[in-house]
Amino acid sequence: MALSSVVLTGAAAAEALPSDIISASGTSLVLNGSTYRFAGVDAYELGTEWGVNAGCGAEVSIAQLDQLFASLPPNSLVRFWAFQGTIATNVVTHQLDWGPLDRVFAAATAYHQRLIPVITDQGGTCDGGHWQDPAWYEGGFTQVFDDQSPGQGTTPLSYWVYLQDIVNRYKSSPALGMWEPISEAEASTCPAQYQPSNCSGHQTCPYETAAARALRHFFDTVGGEIHALDPDHLVESGLLGGGQCGTQGSDYRYVSASPGIDVLSYHDYYGRARVGGDRWNGLAVRFSQAVAVGKPIIGGEVGLLAGTAPGCLSDAARNAALAGKEAAQFKAGSSGVLVWDWVPAITQPCSYDVGPTDPILLPSGSVG
Repeated sequence: MALSSVVLTGAAAAEALPSDIISASGTSLVLNGSTYRFAGVDAYELGTEWGVNAGCGAEVSIAQLDQLFASLPPNSLVRFWAFQGTIATNVVTHQLDWGPLDRVFAAATAYHQRLIPVITDQGGTCDGGHWQDPAWYEGGFTQVFDDQSPGQGTTPLSYWVYLQDIVNRYKSSPALGMWEPISEAEASTCPAQYQPSNCSGHQTCPYETAAARALRHFFDTVGGEIHALDPDHLVESGLLGGGQCGTQGSDYRYVSASPGIDVLSYHDYYGRARVGGDRWNGLAVRFSQAVAVGKPIIGGEVGLLAGTAPGCLSDAARNAALAGKEAAQFKAGSSGVLVWDWVPAITQPCSYDVGPTDPILLPSGSVG
């Protein structure tokens, strides 16, 4: 599967928007007046620039940025971290420094690509180390959580203020595809002994209904603010979709019905199953819920382990499996899949990583 699956077929665009901005019409995405489907990549580390920011993941040079964006068909989507803590804050001044993000947007623009900047994540990994608990979703996102330990202090702004700054900075960029307020939101509780950096895998969900309401409040408020600042671009939920706290079963639909969300999300780590998961929280359920709320849905992360280690899928086998996933998920209602995760160099014998020479990144030149 070469990532050449940008598909444009005849459907009317939303009338009020410029045709070269991705919009939504019912359960479809629309670009340049036609239905838009895509296959692209996650590349969370694109904003890392050692010496300027603290970085998250490997540093990516300008030449490597060019290589990535040139390897994709035009108008693909690339999702990446645009966090305050390790990407947008200068490690010397502890002030906002847009240079690393500016170069990502500039490279994407030069190759006619689109970006999904992710503003923070659930565990605060690479972004302050604060687990986003129910109180955070209920309004704590307006407060500052700045780690002042030696060498830190890189999140001096609240999420709310940083959100406004980054949206105002890039809302006019031709490379902007859509916004993602947070990756893999769940309003779970982290026991004190695992805070601040070891919550994942130890979280609890004592009050599912309250958690769902907290998430809905967050997306109503934050999505509404993004829409107010940038009425042209879509807001994509970033939800993992596997039954996490606050989005279990029908609560995924309740949260996704928020007017602050335009595009639903799922993350697929179901192995080689083409439409994986169970009958309560699996992908088939999520596709039906997207229809029920009348919004598009995308695979924000689709990952398969591959490499040279014994027992690990070969790159070719992963390639074939991903092609099958893409076809099945498009047929089931997905508007796009993003393969996790592009890196400038493969360093592990078996991983989710895809690199510059991986066959899925070699464009075949076909569309459709």
